[in-house]
Amino acid sequence: MAWNTTGSSAAGATPSGSWNTSTYPTNWNTHPCHDGYRLPTNTEFQNLIDNCTRTNGGGWSSSDYGYITLTLKTDSSKKLEFPAVGWRYDDSSGTLYNAGTLGHYWSSVADGSGNAYNLWFNSSDLSVSNGRSKRNGFSVRCVRQ
Repeated sequence: MAWNTTGSSAAGATPSGSWNTSTYPTNWNTHPCHDGYRLPTNTEFQNLIDNCTRTNGGGWSSSDYGYITLTLKTDSSKKLEFPAVGWRYDDSSGTLYNAGTLGHYWSSVADGSGNAYNLWFNSSDLSVSNGRSKRNGFSVRCVRQ
């Protein structure tokens, strides 16, 4: 399910399905991934941070989106890139925040009622964060089960 990635208004911001409704997905681990894929756990995200070297790319602005590249410390040919595409707020406005300067990627691990962990970064910080409402329009990076 894709979110509208341009502009700050809610026009086109709500995807189909139940991602941004008052009910949370019954299976947070696999929704919204395709069959055979799932969201990574917060521990898997932390292991990725611990076992990789981070480099920045892009301009870290709304006109030249920033991104991070995580390169495996033991094999520099293995890399993952995460663009800083911002996020949609969970209220009825669906406002797009921090496009080009911030990235949030959902994990599969809930943190209390209606909240979950996520991989969070900007041009200088990278960590696993908790306590964010599952109704926020964060990016997803599905992994094979």
